[in-house]
Amino acid sequence: MKQGHVLLLFAGRLKKKAHFFGYNSTVWKISVAVYLLCYAGTVQAGVIPADSMRYVDQLNRQAILFQQKELDSAFHYATQAREIATRLDYTKGKADAWHVLGNYYGLNTNNYLCIRYYIDALQAYKKLNDSSGIGQLYARISAYYQQSGQHPSAVHYVNKAMDIGRRLRSDSMYAIILSQYADVNMEDASKQDSVQWALATARPVFNRYHDKPALFQLELLNTRRLLLEKDTAAAREKLRTLLTTASADGYHYPAMNTARLMAATSAGMQQADSIQYLAQMIASSVKGGYRSLMLPYAIQLYDWYTKQGKPDTAAYYSGVLLDILQKRTAVKSEGEMDYISFYTQQHDIHSLKLKRAIQEKILGKQQLEGRIRLFLVGFLSILLVLATLTGIYFFRAFRKTKKNAILLASKNREINEKNILLREHDDFKNKLVSVVAHDFRSPLSNIINIAVFLKEEVLMPEEANEWMMEVERTAGYTLQIFDNIQAWISSQSSGFVYTPEPCTPADMIPEVLQYLEKMISNKQLQIVVDTGSTAVWANREMLQFVHRNLIHNAIKFSPEKGVIHITAQTDHDNMTLSIADNGPGIQEDILPHLFEYSNKKENSGGHEGAGLALIICRDFIDKMNGQLKAGNLPEGGAIFSYSMPLAKSNQLQ
Repeated sequence: MKQGHVLLLFAGRLKKKAHFFGYNSTVWKISVAVYLLCYAGTVQAGVIPADSMRYVDQLNRQAILFQQKELDSAFHYATQAREIATRLDYTKGKADAWHVLGNYYGLNTNNYLCIRYYIDALQAYKKLNDSSGIGQLYARISAYYQQSGQHPSAVHYVNKAMDIGRRLRSDSMYAIILSQYADVNMEDASKQDSVQWALATARPVFNRYHDKPALFQLELLNTRRLLLEKDTAAAREKLRTLLTTASADGYHYPAMNTARLMAATSAGMQQADSIQYLAQMIASSVKGGYRSLMLPYAIQLYDWYTKQGKPDTAAYYSGVLLDILQKRTAVKSEGEMDYISFYTQQHDIHSLKLKRAIQEKILGKQQLEGRIRLFLVGFLSILLVLATLTGIYFFRAFRKTKKNAILLASKNREINEKNILLREHDDFKNKLVSVVAHDFRSPLSNIINIAVFLKEEVLMPEEANEWMMEVERTAGYTLQIFDNIQAWISSQSSGFVYTPEPCTPADMIPEVLQYLEKMISNKQLQIVVDTGSTAVWANREMLQFVHRNLIHNAIKFSPEKGVIHITAQTDHDNMTLSIADNGPGIQEDILPHLFEYSNKKENSGGHEGAGLALIICRDFIDKMNGQLKAGNLPEGGAIFSYSMPLAKSNQLQ
């Protein structure tokens, strides 16, 4: 039954590929071969119980193998492995799955989810003291920063990976780290000897394990060395051989990168040669599911064929552009919702563990009471022999009454504890559902409408770029809402621990202003800051969250060329920080309900409350033993202020 289910799954995937490429195309034939290989690996894994740790490890190995061939299959295996590992509470399986998912979102240009999953995997590896996993993660994070253009961070993490790699027993893992070390330091003239040593050390290891993807990566690195040495002819010859081999073996990711280098080295020659390799690069990316990386190259090819008067070919690349936009939007939306779902599930698991702990405590208490009762029964049995019949009667009546009272009190306590816990979880769940339904509907609808318009219209590159920027802004707003919800979920969980420290608003406010500099300059606002150097006793991240949201609101509602005043005053053991603008102010009928979240008017007497950010700000201030207030200024404009306890001298030390 299991193998039949897998066969139907892959038959459906093959049908989709055939419909997209055509049943007689070369791409279709290659897809058949790849999916048959995928099916063979799945059937082989089928002999392992589907709910076992070995099965999770097998799925993660399949996901790693398909990263260089077909990205969507790697995502399928990693997602399945994560679900089973979560159900089994298998930390190593979850860490490996998160590692692959981080690679997946990195190759789909979703840097936010990429680094999120990398951090989750790194924390799990550290919890397991898995040096091999930690070393690989540091190398992957180094590659992430290298691709993002942050070379100092890339060097920092690859050096941490090298420190761990030297202590690893597995030479294959060390070889992977050496390859990344060479990649990061390739253009550093002072480290050419160490780069050459790293490549020479890694090659025999990859040959011994027949690791083709790693060998392709080494060849690309050697080709880059030749290009740096200005030996372009030898480099191009190596690239041609590598491109042929990678394409023939079905390794689409190395083939795509090789074609990109060939196009780059052809830039100084005839433009037609460069265009030929760009087209081959996009073809490899489509076969392997790496389309999100190809946006600028697809635009370049669309412009080229439009200028050459080839509308059919230009239309094909216009379709590729639309497919890339749809893929990016789908990956962002589905990935973010999946992340929310995962952490909501973690919250539910934590709640179940808490219930179990309470039940075990109650059971232990009942067992202790049972042992005490047995002891009393034995002791009273001796007394019963010596006591009179009247004494026996009264004693038994007393014992029965006491027993019933203890049982009744115990049951009442148990019922009260369960009722309190259920009310808390039900209230939080209802509030979370209401927040998600209200705050996610509008931006997600906007993204869908833009995607539909892009699908139905044939646009010039400039117009398409403008719509793409609108999609990015809308997705960024959705992501900001997601971060607020995640912060709120963490603050409401029963495992939340408040860790205060001395915080100086005078040092924190400039960071927020720098973060919002673009909005300030666009509206030509004047920011007047007078906060002194007083320190308060608070949690820095929570307090900075409040600063960001209050200042963002002030900027949002201020008129152009307006003035925002940020001031602080101390009074005995408290400091009050105020943020005032000269905007329209807060409506008087909304002000009493400002910190109440509701999307139904009947819940607030006909008035709508604040957004989620202000509710979280109030919760954070309450947890830090402070007080958040809002009001209107007599001369016009709104003012938000919070009061926090000052940091004492011993706390500062």
